[in-house]
Amino acid sequence: MLIYLANGIRDYARGPVEPSTRRAWEFQAVVRGSIGLIHEAGPDLLQNSRLWLLPPTYRHGWTGEKNKPAQVIVFHFQFVPELISSLARSASFLDLPLTRKQCLRLIELADQAAPYWQHPSIGATICFEHILLELSMLILSRHKVAMIGSPLELSQQRVNTAIAWFTDRIAENPGLEQVAKAVGTSPSNLRRVFHEVLQASPKQVFDRLRFQRAMQLMSDSRTKLENVGEACGFGSASSFSRAFKMKFGCSPDAWRTSS
Repeated sequence: MLIYLANGIRDYARGPVEPSTRRAWEFQAVVRGSIGLIHEAGPDLLQNSRLWLLPPTYRHGWTGEKNKPAQVIVFHFQFVPELISSLARSASFLDLPLTRKQCLRLIELADQAAPYWQHPSIGATICFEHILLELSMLILSRHKVAMIGSPLELSQQRVNTAIAWFTDRIAENPGLEQVAKAVGTSPSNLRRVFHEVLQASPKQVFDRLRFQRAMQLMSDSRTKLENVGEACGFGSASSFSRAFKMKFGCSPDAWRTSS
């Protein structure tokens, strides 16, 4: 669950954030300008185009460059996937450099979350879960070297492969046995690695992907529900409407009206 969101200009030089522990997992990125992490022992060097992940127990603060405010994006989540948690706690915290494309993507994610954060409505949960998944995958893309040869690395590879394979065939809505066979493992092992990496079952993750794709298609009011249902593996408009209402407590038409 997302419990804090910020996206804007911060002058950490004029108003530094003093070191303290947080009540949540903190993803903080600087996408323009420079900021620096403050540890209990003192500040780090200033960094630009960078993402940090800090556990709730890690005491830290923030500083910046004098007379040069920076644009920062902050997400606080109550929980993160177990694999991310293990990596971060074993290293105290995690950080990685960002490309220009990645900075723009983080801005886009913050913009997508802002309406749901300011005015909670249908779709907020899936939006926030998607953002956490993207942030987690971004962290793993940089820190997977530390896992080479480990069981965690193999689990992550299988999860990534399974998600990619399913996404390519989302209109067919392949079953667990088909996905497991495609990635070279058993259904029971696939369930295990999904829980290990994402703390969710394959069905939960695949359903999120299907509903996420559906919401993307429904954002265009010209797209008929029949086409949405077929494209996302629900078969028909009626089957899709029933599944959507069971998941979110309202009809797709009501969701479109509220979005």
